[in-house]
Amino acid sequence: MGVAKGARRIISVEERAQLLEALDSSSYQVSAGGSLANSIVGVARLGLASTGATQTSPLRVGMLSVAGSDAQGAFHNAQMQQAGVELLSAPSPGSATGTVVVLTTPDADRTFMSYLGSSQPLELTPEAEEAISSTRLLIIEGYLWEMKGASKAISQAISAARASGATVALTMGDPGLVARHRDEIWEQISAGSVDLLFANREEGEQLLDRPVTAAEAAQELGSACSLAAITDGPNGSQVSALGRILAVPPFWREHRPVDTCGAGDAYTAGFLHAFLTGLDVASIGAFSAKVASAVISRPGACLSASEASNLVQGLHIAAPQQRHRAILALADEASSSFC
Repeated sequence: MGVAKGARRIISVEERAQLLEALDSSSYQVSAGGSLANSIVGVARLGLASTGATQTSPLRVGMLSVAGSDAQGAFHNAQMQQAGVELLSAPSPGSATGTVVVLTTPDADRTFMSYLGSSQPLELTPEAEEAISSTRLLIIEGYLWEMKGASKAISQAISAARASGATVALTMGDPGLVARHRDEIWEQISAGSVDLLFANREEGEQLLDRPVTAAEAAQELGSACSLAAITDGPNGSQVSALGRILAVPPFWREHRPVDTCGAGDAYTAGFLHAFLTGLDVASIGAFSAKVASAVISRPGACLSASEASNLVQGLHIAAPQQRHRAILALADEASSSFC
């Protein structure tokens, strides 16, 4: 299929049809997803679970995405709304939804075959800017840089967030994407526009353009951000906070991982939830590892409502959540995932 194990390849709609036909006799499941969509569902479900456990005001989670006007887009939007995510953008007429075919192997590795959907330029509408101005935290997906007009739209979104005093978070996406858009990403980081940065070690290497350990990546990237979290698979993660590096061990369950698709997305969800509730850095890291561990213990990339409920039991909530929209996601791949 022209893609290395564990990598990601962009495919055409024709290639997607051929791939799905080849998988027709195999067992697979279809779910609403996409890198940041997985994280946002996790944040929404953790927030809802915490609301029930602590009687605090509900966390509001919104998403600006580019889901198409086709059947896949309708499916995606319905699934996101059921998870408690507000959809703040309408699909363009005649647009196609991106999809990702995720191929998993017995060693829990995953390979992505991505169809990006309609290639319309990314634009920040007045409605989107208004939504950004009312949020506490704006999280931007690295995959956005693959779209036309991304640099301008991302800069406008960050400016709107900064003007309202919101925290800005950025996820990387994958190593190949970082290599292709290193300069644009560094432009935002070096300008001090990013408060929270999420990447894995391979993405950190591409961003720094040299081989590094996770700790080295966290140290250097953390010098430009308030918080930088660098995941490193079975080695856990390294978190840089105000110049200090914290090594976070992985959280191991009794059985081996089944599917690592969504591991980083789940880690990000746990991190954001713990961050928004005011926990200390060590507790944030430990909770993030637990959330990631829950997702990789079975097939599928999204945290379930029952898993979220179990995870928040006993989690100390340092501050009540506010009623206005607490987190807003700007994502490109509002997609259905075939796992």
